[in-house]
Amino acid sequence: MKKWFGILFLIGLWQAAAVLADSYIFPTFLQVMKSLAGNFIWILFHGFYSSLRLAGGVFFAAFFGVPAGILIGYHKHLSDFFSPVIYLLAPIPKIALLPMIMLLFGIGDLSKIFIIFIIMYFQVIVAAHDAVKNIPREYFIPLRTIRAGHKAIIFHIILPAVLPEIFTSVRIGLATGISVLFFAETFGTRWGLGFYIMDMWMRLDYKQMYAGILVLGILGLISVTIVNRLQRRICPWMPLQDKPGRLK
Repeated sequence: MKKWFGILFLIGLWQAAAVLADSYIFPTFLQVMKSLAGNFIWILFHGFYSSLRLAGGVFFAAFFGVPAGILIGYHKHLSDFFSPVIYLLAPIPKIALLPMIMLLFGIGDLSKIFIIFIIMYFQVIVAAHDAVKNIPREYFIPLRTIRAGHKAIIFHIILPAVLPEIFTSVRIGLATGISVLFFAETFGTRWGLGFYIMDMWMRLDYKQMYAGILVLGILGLISVTIVNRLQRRICPWMPLQDKPGRLK
């Protein structure tokens, strides 16, 4: 129950600020929830499309980024060659690539999934690469002593060390990914929370606009919750504990 106190405090702060402001452009939380309930199915459809695009980008980023990061981090020659390239491209704001991506992939769903993929891919590959490089060399000695192959080393040493860092990178990347998805959905589509929020803003329907923003935040909360549950299942040796400074 304690983990909901922060959300309840935020809701109370929103309600109080809106009542004090007494402005139609800043509706109260209760007014937004009433508007959301009245248009729930319509917003749900938009949220469904945004969820599919986000999930597709994250899945492909993990599918391609994890093996690439492990491979580059494990082989010194590949690390020496690709590390400068990765650290050169990783800081570039990916939103700046959106016009080029739309020219290459069109303005449909593919370009929106691809921009999420690019954002998450660099988060994942950097996390995997750095985690492999930080594994103490003596951890590899027992398996190499018995002449274990690369497959055994990857599954028994590298993956247990790398996976928690990858889940952390995904959690961090989700915030950026959702922000960019909102921007990307304002182009060339009639479905998605980004389109819905901007459409309601143009119609001066501020209650529905805030409802869309609220659902976008809920999408982020659900996404992080799913990542946390996957980490508990896939990495049982490193459970997310209730400790100060750590998110459960």
